[in-house]
Amino acid sequence: MADVTIDNLTKRFGSIVATNEISLDIADGELVVLVGPSGCGKTTTLRSIAGLETPTSGTITFDDADVTDRSPQDRDISMVFQDLALYPHMTAAENIAFPLHADGQQVTGTIDENVEEVARATNCDGFLEKQVSDLSGGQRQRIALARALVREPEVFLMDEPFSDLDELLKRQLRAEVMRIQKERGITMIHVTHDQEEAMTMGDRLVVMNDGEIAQIGDPDTVYSEPSNLFVAMFIGSPQINRFDCVVAGDGVLESGDLRFELPVEDAEALAGATGEEVALCVRPRHLTWSEDPDDGALAVPVTVIVTEQIGTEDIVRCETEDGVEVTAVVPANTLEFGEEGYLVFDPDHLHLFDGYDDSAERLN
Repeated sequence: MADVTIDNLTKRFGSIVATNEISLDIADGELVVLVGPSGCGKTTTLRSIAGLETPTSGTITFDDADVTDRSPQDRDISMVFQDLALYPHMTAAENIAFPLHADGQQVTGTIDENVEEVARATNCDGFLEKQVSDLSGGQRQRIALARALVREPEVFLMDEPFSDLDELLKRQLRAEVMRIQKERGITMIHVTHDQEEAMTMGDRLVVMNDGEIAQIGDPDTVYSEPSNLFVAMFIGSPQINRFDCVVAGDGVLESGDLRFELPVEDAEALAGATGEEVALCVRPRHLTWSEDPDDGALAVPVTVIVTEQIGTEDIVRCETEDGVEVTAVVPANTLEFGEEGYLVFDPDHLHLFDGYDDSAERLN
């Protein structure tokens, strides 16, 4: 396997800048997930690593070898696409073996052994003799993974391979990919727009927006310490609550008719900022319901408008008197439509940003 280094990668399509000076170091054996909305540049970055796109500027190296100008077949990579591109006239075993036959470097016996080994690892050894056209979507996905793994490439790339699968099958295959990646120490780069998938799979996340990297970090850090407002709004489900405020005084924020008096440690971040625009954010899991909050508690009066039960929890969507929607996660069956009360903020989990734009940076 290999380290991957991307240095100031820029890719332009005419006047469109798909990636803008992307720099990223990926360690040997690491699983890195590129995540972001459609058009953010994540797939262009992956295709550049694969050699399917030629960078306008910048370099890509595997270990110490510059592969920027190498063709895909000279990069020792394997890639799984959303479109699996299996050969329908072949059996599952023949599809898995195809890359080894194409290399022409192994005798048939060794190829058969390698196919059987990787088929066991990906749980597709029970249908190797079936035609691909007779397999289910999940079985075809396993075959595509096995075909990519059988070559033991230096770098393994995945471009949204689970997006067309049902939720249960997605979770099963994610777990299998993560197990295989760890057992074999594979350097893996995975692209997805699904932030839940990214949080589940990645050793590190690379959150992208508008062709640039918004934040790099492990899932816990990206979730609990988003570096800017875009990351805060994109990462996390249900989405983080946001209040666009103006600093009204020392530690005091106003948003319409709502008034927030911040804890001392957060107020210090706004010293001398009276009149400035600030976004105050809090995650739904860091709100609790109260009919009568304690004096000094940071809370907003709301009315319940929707409850969605998910297992032992409810996602509760509420509304302030001014029509601002606020979402909280509470124990199941504790609140009903039309119920009035307060949502109380956990003071240890407030997020402040220096404006309303996506690029607004974290203050606390």
